[in-house]
Amino acid sequence: MRYILVFVAVAIAAFGLFLSNYLGAWKGVDISHANQGPYITVYLEHVGPYHKVNKIIEKVEKYMQTQGVTCGRTFGEYMDDPQVVEEARLRSKVGCLVEKVPENMPEEFKSGEIPQRDYVVAIFTGSPGIGPLKVYPRVNDYMLKQDMKQSGPVIEIYEIHSITEKNAMTTTYLFPYQSSK
Repeated sequence: MRYILVFVAVAIAAFGLFLSNYLGAWKGVDISHANQGPYITVYLEHVGPYHKVNKIIEKVEKYMQTQGVTCGRTFGEYMDDPQVVEEARLRSKVGCLVEKVPENMPEEFKSGEIPQRDYVVAIFTGSPGIGPLKVYPRVNDYMLKQDMKQSGPVIEIYEIHSITEKNAMTTTYLFPYQSSK
């Protein structure tokens, strides 16, 4: 019986290590500040938990495919702080970064622009699912040390380099800021 318990414990620990490695828990985050943008967007608005936006992004990607437009980079613009706003009321815009907006879009689809401005830029090659745990605290520390204050919604830009390769996704996080000085 004891061997079975040890085996189960080792199997659970091994799976945990595999999963955290797969998600990029031990990967670094490159942080700098730079002028980025503008980016033209086609998106849908979403109200609800941020971790449920993937299906909305997929809906925009499918629509763009029907228009003959490749959606090489997707994005999420997250309007609310989940530590302040209840999960069911979180607002976001999610969709594709495009070169040109298709004509005659359905009414629910919107277009816009992420403006050119100075951002704290964080680049992470792990899963965006662990971004809130891995990237956001590091960016908050960076901004404190640089005497910066976030001045708008966070934008996450997702780029899949290969579906078959491990670690073939990059997420670029854009935090608009103003100097506290």
